[in-house]
Amino acid sequence: MDTIQHLETLLKTDVLVQVVEDIEELNQQIEKKPTKALKEELAYMKQVKQYFDEVLEDIRLGNLKEKDAQDILESLEEMKTENEDDI
Repeated sequence: MDTIQHLETLLKTDVLVQVVEDIEELNQQIEKKPTKALKEELAYMKQVKQYFDEVLEDIRLGNLKEKDAQDILESLEEMKTENEDDI
């Protein structure tokens, strides 16, 4: 599997699934107790979702280069490592 296909699969089956779950959870928390921090986090997560949606669109259109896909995968791996360290 090439890098672009790997990225597409990872985004569709893992990353965006988690992002959508996080957005839903934040919306529920905001309904209970709206705080500035929660609203800012929700806005950030929506931007993250939009970015990855755009990456998927670039893949669909054939506009994503192999090097860009590799850079995104490396960033995702770093984020995953940071999140594991936080646990």
